[in-house]
Amino acid sequence: MRILLVLLFSFLVSGCATNFSTLQPENSSKQVIYAVPEEQAFQIAFSALGQVLPGNEITDIDGPVKGYSATFRFLLDTYSQQVMVIPASAQDAGGKTVRGYYYEVAGSGTSVVQGRAKNVQLFEAVSSSAKSTGRAVFVSGVKRESYAGARWRQGDAGRQAPTSGISPEAGADALTQIERLHQLRDRGAITEEEFQRKKKELLDRV
Repeated sequence: MRILLVLLFSFLVSGCATNFSTLQPENSSKQVIYAVPEEQAFQIAFSALGQVLPGNEITDIDGPVKGYSATFRFLLDTYSQQVMVIPASAQDAGGKTVRGYYYEVAGSGTSVVQGRAKNVQLFEAVSSSAKSTGRAVFVSGVKRESYAGARWRQGDAGRQAPTSGISPEAGADALTQIERLHQLRDRGAITEEEFQRKKKELLDRV
């Protein structure tokens, strides 16, 4: 009887937790990272939580792996929701080293049905936003990396317009375009002079 109770408890505990990762899409043997600027990577995570749990308090997760969390409540039950932003480097199909990010979405709590459903919805929101950047890269040999040091905490530039008047969206868009120009320069599609001129134009706009 005692063994049955232990097995039942273990099943209930494991059944109340969910874990998802964007690193390897479902039904795929390939790995994917998103070659986006760090602030944009964190904005995707933060915005997904706000979209799925509007009005809920979102807190920072500051540790070796950073991200955000919020708590879903249904009657007397709760379910914690977390989105972790993980920096990584890997090799693309051409053997070139690419730096980017992937996401791990996790949840646990007593709201087994509604909480788990929200966690699935959260993962779908994160995945959809990441894919919409158009910066997905199929890779191999993924390695964890350190963070670039972009401001990501709530209240920092990633969440509020800085005093300089530069919007987070404009800054992230400029960084994305500069990265694309950098890739074109590395491939020989544009010259160093063209790269520097276009880079200056983009920075002047923000």
